[in-house]
Amino acid sequence: MGHFNRRNVLSARISCLTAAIFSLNATAQNQLSTNACLNLSGLSLPDTTITSAELVAAGSLRIPDMDAGAFSDLPSFCRVTATVKPTPQSDIRMEVWMPAAGWEGTFEGRGSSGIGGAIPYADLATSLRDGYATAGSDTGHQGDSSYALTEPEKVIDFGYRSGHEVPVKAKLIMNAYYGQGPDFSFINGCGGSAVTAQNALQRYPDDYDAVAITGMSDKTHHIFHQMWNWDATHFDEASYIPPEKYEVLHNAVIEKCDLLDRVQDGVIENPQICSFDPASIQCPAGTDGVACLTEPQVVAVRKIYAGASDPLTRRQIFPGPKPGSEMTWVRTTVGETPFRLSEDFFKYFVYKDANWTSKESPVNYATDVALADSPENLVVNALDPDISDFVERGGKLLIWEGWNDTYIPPDLAIDYYNSVLTTIGPIAAKDAVRMFMVPNKEHCGWEGALGTFDVGATLKQWVDTGIPPERITISGTTDEGQPRTRALCPYPQVATYTGSGSTEDAASYACNAP
Repeated sequence: MGHFNRRNVLSARISCLTAAIFSLNATAQNQLSTNACLNLSGLSLPDTTITSAELVAAGSLRIPDMDAGAFSDLPSFCRVTATVKPTPQSDIRMEVWMPAAGWEGTFEGRGSSGIGGAIPYADLATSLRDGYATAGSDTGHQGDSSYALTEPEKVIDFGYRSGHEVPVKAKLIMNAYYGQGPDFSFINGCGGSAVTAQNALQRYPDDYDAVAITGMSDKTHHIFHQMWNWDATHFDEASYIPPEKYEVLHNAVIEKCDLLDRVQDGVIENPQICSFDPASIQCPAGTDGVACLTEPQVVAVRKIYAGASDPLTRRQIFPGPKPGSEMTWVRTTVGETPFRLSEDFFKYFVYKDANWTSKESPVNYATDVALADSPENLVVNALDPDISDFVERGGKLLIWEGWNDTYIPPDLAIDYYNSVLTTIGPIAAKDAVRMFMVPNKEHCGWEGALGTFDVGATLKQWVDTGIPPERITISGTTDEGQPRTRALCPYPQVATYTGSGSTEDAASYACNAP
């Protein structure tokens, strides 16, 4: 019995010693990580000044004017801030966030939304939660676009240069911290950050191994679409559509087109085959009501669906939103002023007048497109379909566009995708380019969609195996909280219910031609 007790005592002492050694190792590892991070403050990089380097404890990040709770679940990470000046006018402020532990070699670049002017902290936090090292910038300016009046180099920084400087400098910083650069790099861009992703395809094919895009951007033209929606509903007082009437309009569209896919779920699987006339809910002549549209409101709705166009030549400037998206129209039609991005861009890039207002000087859709497309402004666009250099080095492009996007309607992405296939050819595109349309999804993120999928993991598997996704399953929950899966099919195919099995099960859908 005494021998047994001595054995237990010895075992307990060994366990305590092991725990102590483990604790010492953890402390040493933490100190090593802290030192490695702090040492980055002295890192020398071309055209770059490291302004800070600190190890941020888990859940302790604080960003001025942002809710601390938004970062309370972040792991410990090395945070590096820097200023990059590729030209004397440049002032690109960037940050690199690197997990202090558990990094598996993936880097996700981040762009800045809309007109830029701010580091995308929320997006950096999302990448960090996913275990990725990440980086983003303010695109070379702070606040509005007034710099465009006097600082042409900053226009270039905003257009494409900052988006390239970020991954180049971030990879060097990662190499200094981890002792190695990333094994896999990707960017998942939308709207303003879609421009960064688009430029990576077209100008800088070595920046990323894979590029994902949703909310594809064409700033010098989609500003006309956003202003067009405003003008259509503010032509006069009678044209204005109260917010509650968008629900009436949307419900009428769903009633007309929901069952085209043989599934009654309040979602239009393929809006391209939905034919809806708003006159079907027009109020009796000379009357108005909460459940119908007046004649001027019907005219406004038709204008929005049709998209911005030149009133003289009828040439389309930008496509309109799709049937089913009506609940999101308030974003560009309701408020005291037009959508901020479009008003800012018209003021500083198009008219170059800090005092311009749309109320005093309305946009001219016949003459102002040429002003918007002046050579100095075109650097903010990125629609060259020749991505052959990116494809030849093994790059993969995934476009996952929302059918219900109102800020930048999906036909732009569809047109670009078709142009890429025509330009590089079907053989080159076969294993390198895919587009998936997401029913009900709105602008950026997953708002409205029936589920989600892991974009980063999908891209990495594609790059690692060389096999493109031929079908994607999104996962979510029903309104009743039950599990739901749905199928996404490569464009132009459409997910079609087979007629048997649960309509909330992706296995019940086949990918067919529309």
